Amino acid sequence: MVLENTFKNIPFLRITVAFATGIYLASALSIPSTFLFFFAIATMAFLFVLHWFYNYTLSPVFGINVIVLIATFGALTYKQYNNITPVTASGLMAATVIETPQEKTNSYKSLLLLHTVNTGDTLIGTREKVLVYFEKSADLEHLKPGSQIVFKELPELVENRGNPYEFDYKKYLARKHIFRQVYLKTENWNLIGFQNNTPLLWAETIRDKLLKIYRSQQIGTQETEILSALTLGYKRDLDRETKRIFSSAGAMHVLAVSGLHVGIIFFAFSFCFGFLQKRKIGRFIYVILSISFLWSYAFITGLSPSVLRACTMFSLIIIAGNINRRANIYNSLAASACLLLLINPNNLFEVGFQLSYMAVFGIVFLQPRIAGLWPVKNKVGLFFWNLISVSIAAQIATFPLSAYYFNQFPTYFLLSNIVVIPAAMLLIPLGIALLAFSKIPLLATSISFLLKWIIKGVYYILSSIELFPNSTPDVVLQLPELLFVLSILFFFFLFLRSRRVIFIKSSLLFGVLLTAVIIFSEYRQINQHEIIVLNTPENVVCFISSNRMYVVSEDTLSVDDFNYSSVQDIKRSKRLKSTVCITNSETFSDDYILLDNGLVIFEGKKVLLKSQNTKAEKEIKPDIIIENQSWKKEIPISADCCYIKYYPDWQKSATKKNQHILSAQGAFITTW
Repeated sequence: MVLENTFKNIPFLRITVAFATGIYLASALSIPSTFLFFFAIATMAFLFVLHWFYNYTLSPVFGINVIVLIATFGALTYKQYNNITPVTASGLMAATVIETPQEKTNSYKSLLLLHTVNTGDTLIGTREKVLVYFEKSADLEHLKPGSQIVFKELPELVENRGNPYEFDYKKYLARKHIFRQVYLKTENWNLIGFQNNTPLLWAETIRDKLLKIYRSQQIGTQETEILSALTLGYKRDLDRETKRIFSSAGAMHVLAVSGLHVGIIFFAFSFCFGFLQKRKIGRFIYVILSISFLWSYAFITGLSPSVLRACTMFSLIIIAGNINRRANIYNSLAASACLLLLINPNNLFEVGFQLSYMAVFGIVFLQPRIAGLWPVKNKVGLFFWNLISVSIAAQIATFPLSAYYFNQFPTYFLLSNIVVIPAAMLLIPLGIALLAFSKIPLLATSISFLLKWIIKGVYYILSSIELFPNSTPDVVLQLPELLFVLSILFFFFLFLRSRRVIFIKSSLLFGVLLTAVIIFSEYRQINQHEIIVLNTPENVVCFISSNRMYVVSEDTLSVDDFNYSSVQDIKRSKRLKSTVCITNSETFSDDYILLDNGLVIFEGKKVLLKSQNTKAEKEIKPDIIIENQSWKKEIPISADCCYIKYYPDWQKSATKKNQHILSAQGAFITTW
């Protein structure tokens, strides 16, 4: 009854859930578009017949078929939106630069919109996005969003490394219609002109001009990077250390322009122009001005997806609130989600999209209930109590997805939010004011001074919080565990709404099931031994026994190393307690592993790192031999030994039964 009333009171929720279900099924199943098209026609015909002979007893059948039809439309929308095939023909390629080149260690990274391929006798049109890495040169100073370039290098497909538990970068880019990448040396591309004829390019160009204003002020390099991220959503210049500190302190959401920032902008606008709502014509003017103001802010932030989501939500809420004061905010949220999925069905798989709606739902549903637990009459105390209750509500709602995607929990998020949210409420208006008054020297200098020291203070406090013990403990949720946690919250929310005991019992039942799954997973890990050879030119081998991991590598792993990240992914995903890193030239032994001159004896398995100890191959019979990249000779195949090698030029078809080529087959994994 509760669910039925919920769907009845929030009609757009039914539509959005059905549409999203269709999108998910289309992504998970290989359903031909032709079948979906004819199925939709058949469903509409059936609904027409039901409507013709409609009576009350047929209403459930009619409702179910409407839901099925909406889901089918969702699947068709997904198929149509992702119906893009990369152009594999080689030739002279013409493309538009759509992102300002960003400096990396050995190159400049940007994004191209490939629109023409000239094969000599044929001109092929396309709209494919290509990830590009430019060789460092002075010519890059002339590149900006809208620049037209030509090149002949054929882009290569983006591929994952194939290491266990790694981020699926290939799928992530494919959701953004980026399938290929190319490296361009200075002599291999030419600038042929400039064209700025799309809203996205206009937005990127305007944001570049605004960023130059920030950089021209005496704020400081790090402070400018933080201010650019906070107000304009430009995070490409943020260094790794800044990201780590904000993330560990639980304040990373402040650097991603989203609902919080749009909310602050809307609050500032309402504070100045809220008096317009007192009259009917004033409400109309207020709606037009507020929506225009929000979308202008979205435009100067580069029309990023997170800002588009927030502005869409706020726009619908503003319209609904001024047309009907009793508008259902949940219905407005569902309508905005449906609209965004209709425009871009891949939004459903964006982490930011999921977290945004979970956070807003948590704030709307939980915050009033949490705030009501402690009535505060003092205005200052009420402000901070509301701030705390909003943070708790948002954290509860987003915790399952945060743990699933990022495998960590910011312990001191309350303390961080008490600092960063009031600071953001000052920094965002001040940042916009600096852009508006940058031509007035005295005023611009005063604002810059305030911005600099507020940001320095916030950074110092967050750096201190990040150093607190257990500031970011690992919290890992696998997919089955995520579903159980979501079920626990779902039934708990239903209990809060209806106070029916059945829902709290259901929540407890899923809690018991979650505990059982985690215990079983821990038990299986304790009784398991595993060897993982990472797909990397440098030999990096992980030996896992129970909840311990030994990492043997050619060189000492550093925090900034990609291999270190791969090792950490394995440690978190398997919930391992300890990690010991050793170089293969060392001698090391304990109760689980023995390493001596490149020979590893681990839980009954003998692993030989050939580059270190070729003599041992003749004296013992190793179970695994791992070659390093410098080995150029043909590998002799032995029937009772597995040979592993990283060989970038090896063809997949050339692999043999007891041979594993890392560059072709991904990481090697054996378990017993």
